[in-house]
Amino acid sequence: IPRALTYYRYFPFLKTFLEELGKKVVVSNSTNKNLLEQGVRHCVDDICVPVKLYFGHTLELMGRSDCVLVPRMVSVEAGSDDTYTCPKLIGLPDMLRHSLEPSLSLVEFVFDIQNRSLKRSAMEVGEALSCGHREVSRGLRRATAVDAAYQKILLSGHSPEKAMRRLWDKDGHENRRRTRADASHRDHEKRRLTIGLLGHEYLIHDTFISHDLTGKLNQLGADVIYPTEIDPETIEGELQLLPGISWSYEKELIGAASHLFRRPDVDGVILTMCFACGPDSIVSEIISREVRRDSTTPYMPLVLDEHTGEVGVRTRLEAFVDMIRRGR
Repeated sequence: IPRALTYYRYFPFLKTFLEELGKKVVVSNSTNKNLLEQGVRHCVDDICVPVKLYFGHTLELMGRSDCVLVPRMVSVEAGSDDTYTCPKLIGLPDMLRHSLEPSLSLVEFVFDIQNRSLKRSAMEVGEALSCGHREVSRGLRRATAVDAAYQKILLSGHSPEKAMRRLWDKDGHENRRRTRADASHRDHEKRRLTIGLLGHEYLIHDTFISHDLTGKLNQLGADVIYPTEIDPETIEGELQLLPGISWSYEKELIGAASHLFRRPDVDGVILTMCFACGPDSIVSEIISREVRRDSTTPYMPLVLDEHTGEVGVRTRLEAFVDMIRRGR
């Protein structure tokens, strides 16, 4: 399973499902310069950097796995309204096959809630891996339970990687809430700020491509709130007051932004987005023109791609935090 894109949201589900089928799960290494360069070399130019990273992670797995499991994310919401994920997530398996075959052995797990059941998709994966229906049914039940536990841990304020450690490692119970409190002694002369860090999980939690935004903000005396800390019902309530949009994951960002701009304990909001991402560019405009219209909370959009330098990111964060402190 590549450590990119859907990894940060669906890895616990997919890992559990495959292991219940008796398969050994191999994950690609954390993003590094060489992996990114490999992805850029094999991917088309005019696509966002998370997809280029996915190519790099897939290539890294091809020499040490029998096949690569790639989700095809079509729709993830049930309901009367037509909602979809980003086109790059819908067509990801096709892009990989086009660029990396014949050396790539790929198995799809289709998420298309509006048109097919999850069980049907699971059965198709089971057939591709020569597993029986009983094994698949058992694996799907267990994977669904683990996913629910994972989402609950995310709500408590952990990053995906820390939430996964909490999920599987009895000794990995690092508490980010406690970390916030412990960090205050390092900056006791200044009140620690609270910054809402908006963005897709695969962008803000890949510390290489995001240049460790959370770590840098912590060093500047700011604690971070992720969109995954906001209850889905709260986000849905915010969306009732905002323009309709058909992209499910982008809707979450808009609802989270609306909630954060309303919270008196939030000192500033940063929106991270990818260069060459169409949905992100539209979401940024909606947040700037519609969601933030009546808010005085400081806001900064931050565009990232493979050419973004760490020094530039650090400078912008320092200026943003300094502006907030001077304005209080």
